[in-house]
Amino acid sequence: MICPSCGAPNIEGAEWCERCLRRFDALPPAAPVPPAGAFLRTASTNLTRQFARGPLVYQEPGGDVQATVLSQRLGRGEGQGLADAMLTRDSLRHLDERHTVVDGHDAPLFHIERYRATSSPSFTVFDPGCDALAVYVSDDPMIVRDGTGAPVARIRPGKDRLDLVETGGTTIAQCWKSEVDLVWIVDDAWGLTVLEEPKTLDRRALVGWPLVCRLLWSGPPRKKPERHEPSLAGGLLLDVGLDVASSLFF
Repeated sequence: MICPSCGAPNIEGAEWCERCLRRFDALPPAAPVPPAGAFLRTASTNLTRQFARGPLVYQEPGGDVQATVLSQRLGRGEGQGLADAMLTRDSLRHLDERHTVVDGHDAPLFHIERYRATSSPSFTVFDPGCDALAVYVSDDPMIVRDGTGAPVARIRPGKDRLDLVETGGTTIAQCWKSEVDLVWIVDDAWGLTVLEEPKTLDRRALVGWPLVCRLLWSGPPRKKPERHEPSLAGGLLLDVGLDVASSLFF
């Protein structure tokens, strides 16, 4: 008989493999559990930069980089019609830009496409197979639709954050903006916390939300204001007093 573990031939009726010592009546070894894909269990993440000229990355708070954002801008008409039917009946919508989120091995996790509209822009989150996971329509209020176009959530602004509220349910996620100091520039970081497991939306659709917020409400990194060191004259004014200063400069 042939050992199912190592392939070595053994005499018929043997209880043990002569090569690997596997017992033939033992249960087969459990198949290895494939590692969970990025973001499938993410409860909190930040969309930020690690250095001034670096790319946008998703990073666990105080942890490692989970994914990197690769951005591509498309000319007018290059993406015409890719998702018009799903977004609205407005045939004037066209693909404006695409942002692909890849893991540490450059494998795509999801990508977001922006469609410029006559009224308000929309952002569609796709899985690597180009199936739609969610559509963020920047209306008032901002509406979230699932891959079929059905409204499943809305964005509700709060005092210092945005709440994602499922239709007929409660707040399942929160997003907020903060500043990140990158030595000579200041940029925006967007944080995400998932409070409850979504009933309809794919987790990657939630992780795409901070990127949508950045595309809507953040500009490019800003140069830090210059810090002027006090001059010698300024120091003299403070040290010698007004009367002596007047005699020095007038």
